[in-house]
Amino acid sequence: MLQIVNVNRLDLLERIELGIHILKFTFSITWVVLLLIASCWSHEKTPISNSQPKKKNKASDSSPNYKIKRLMTGVGNAEDENFFNDKDLNGWKGNEGYWSVKDGAIVGHSDNSIPDNEFIWSDVEVKDFYLAVDIKLTPENRNAGIQFRSKPVDAHGHAMGYQADVGHDPVIGNVWGNLYHEHGRGKLDWNDRAVKVLKKGDWNRYEILAVGHHIWTAVNGELCTAIEDIDGELSGKIAFQIHAGEAQTVAYRNPTLTHNPKIELAGLNEKELVAKFPKKELPYWSKLIMAIDPGSQGEAWAKPNFDHGKWKTMTVPNHFDTVELPEFDGVVWFRKSIELSVEQAKAAATLHLGEIDDMDVTWVNGTRVGGYENPGHHYTVRNYPVPAGVLKPGKNIIAVRVMDHGAPGGIAGKPEQIFLQLDEERLSLANLWHFEPGANLAELNNYSLVPTLLRPLVRRKDPVPAFADGFTIDRDQTIVIVGSTNALESGRHGYLETLLAAAHPQHKVRMRNLAWQADTVYQQQRPRNFYAVAKPDYGESDGRTQIESDIVFFWMGQSESLDGLDRLDEFTAAYQQHLDQFAKYTKRIVLVTPVPFRNPLQLELDIDKRNATLARYADEIRKLGRQQQLPVVDLFAAIQSSDAPDVSRNGLHLNSAGHWLAARTFASQLGFANQVSSIKRYKDRDSKVLESLVPKSAEILRAAIGHKNDLWFRYWRPTNWAFLYGNRQHTASSRDHTNPSRRWFPEELQNALPLLEEAEVRIQEATTGTVRQKNK
Repeated sequence: MLQIVNVNRLDLLERIELGIHILKFTFSITWVVLLLIASCWSHEKTPISNSQPKKKNKASDSSPNYKIKRLMTGVGNAEDENFFNDKDLNGWKGNEGYWSVKDGAIVGHSDNSIPDNEFIWSDVEVKDFYLAVDIKLTPENRNAGIQFRSKPVDAHGHAMGYQADVGHDPVIGNVWGNLYHEHGRGKLDWNDRAVKVLKKGDWNRYEILAVGHHIWTAVNGELCTAIEDIDGELSGKIAFQIHAGEAQTVAYRNPTLTHNPKIELAGLNEKELVAKFPKKELPYWSKLIMAIDPGSQGEAWAKPNFDHGKWKTMTVPNHFDTVELPEFDGVVWFRKSIELSVEQAKAAATLHLGEIDDMDVTWVNGTRVGGYENPGHHYTVRNYPVPAGVLKPGKNIIAVRVMDHGAPGGIAGKPEQIFLQLDEERLSLANLWHFEPGANLAELNNYSLVPTLLRPLVRRKDPVPAFADGFTIDRDQTIVIVGSTNALESGRHGYLETLLAAAHPQHKVRMRNLAWQADTVYQQQRPRNFYAVAKPDYGESDGRTQIESDIVFFWMGQSESLDGLDRLDEFTAAYQQHLDQFAKYTKRIVLVTPVPFRNPLQLELDIDKRNATLARYADEIRKLGRQQQLPVVDLFAAIQSSDAPDVSRNGLHLNSAGHWLAARTFASQLGFANQVSSIKRYKDRDSKVLESLVPKSAEILRAAIGHKNDLWFRYWRPTNWAFLYGNRQHTASSRDHTNPSRRWFPEELQNALPLLEEAEVRIQEATTGTVRQKNK
């Protein structure tokens, strides 16, 4: 009995205790709800998006509702409370001596040179996230960064993965806002968008948004990076960096991390952010097909209302070049009409086409449903889901653009592989299809051969219009020089560019010398893959930046005249062909006649006879100039009539005095001689400064131009071409031995670009100095 009583008593006590717990829990829930209501009423009327910097009020962080408020203001899901506690480095790992917490900021500091990059790693794993942090770099010309979706690769803590760059690089210049792949693929998105909003030496708000393969960065509300990187990591850790180099301090204040965020940044919504991605280039063959294939112009032959009634028919599957189009390689279009009922049109549909040799793009009722646009898929079975709503009751059109670049081609699988699946019903398509050949392989290959002289140039949507009233420079201009040895060496001496820059100080006159010794109108030899897109069967493309040309100086004809008058008509036709090609890019073309032959070595040559022939070639150039209303600089007449005794170093090529005479001829005949009349060439023949210009400011300008042209020549004519973009791209010595996917020669070449831009700034400064000197 006693035992039973004791059991009941224990049961009663347990029930009382349970009731007390329920009361406590109910009271806690009520209190939290009241706090939420109060917090929303007083503070959370306007939601804070991740494009707006969040300010932490340290004085209020200890309030009871602080954590609740942080949960509510986070973007998307909750802000990660475990990321940083604002007090110490709990949850972070880094090498001792560099990292601390001061005034709520994670600080990397060293009073001495830092021998190696140092990182402090968060324990938190990130996938899709939004990170915002204020960063201050002292001095402002140092370098730092934020690693994300990264991992340490050694005991020291070196990083591999994405880096949002911070600061200034002594070679590259500004790196704020740029996206880099540390110990991996290098530069991913490199630009200067942050420069205009950067607060040097002060706090700058840095934001990173990463969702799937999409990554954006922003600095002080300015979108800097937008990239879709399908090769990138989708998860990893976050680390802050202090870069190797001189003594420095970098502080990371108010770092806030949100997982699974909304896609909003810098005042832009998801659609607007996606629109900022660089436009993807079409695959190699598709680019050629879209350019010249008649059926691909506006996808004309894929449209459902296109009438293919006059096309021939063939039984599919089959190789078209063995049954209907003997020995044909290139594009062949196939179209088929099918009738569907209301129920069939509503069914879940998949189009099965079997194997297609070799590439294809496929449409149903004008909607693209699939395609393989690179070679190597002749054994790939095509199964393309048809989106709901594409099929309709009645007539439906299937269009397939087949591209074969060699050997048999066509829809060439097995008959049982070719059908339309509609729920449980299967409609066979292995029967008659209409077909029509499009662009053939020879046409496609010819189009891909961009003329050598045009490869380095950007082709705008509309060419630069012609001069309205003769040669003028009325805005910032890029001038390219195309020609052979004399044109090439004009850049080495710098006289022409000096006079052009000095005559137009209010504009930036940027010159790029594209001349190449031994070039003729008939042939221009270049290294393999020179400024060319990647070929399907060969290496990587020439990755150098192409040039937007405003004006072309076209300087050829001397070597060609050595062929005699028998080839004069051929010369004129080839010369005209180049003018037509340039006109697709810019109509501002200046023709330059060749310089006359001389005989400084007194060889047994009939110079008069050679110059008589050359005069006829020069006449043809002048005639073309008149016919097409193009400015002509007549170096042949100017130098032929000059009494200067020694303008040639070997009878063919100009020496320093000859290039000065040529530069003055450009200035006189193009109408800017008066602006540079005060600039002279040093006349003391016994002096080592014979080539110098006076006043001194003009020579300073020429020196700045010479430095720029030297940098340009190294970029335009780099050594180790085979390792860069030639046939040794895949050898071990062409790649980083610690990361074979990294090719370091192209990286080094790209580092010349910021140096070139810096040299252009020096030229502009020197141009201003020349104007001041002139006005004294």
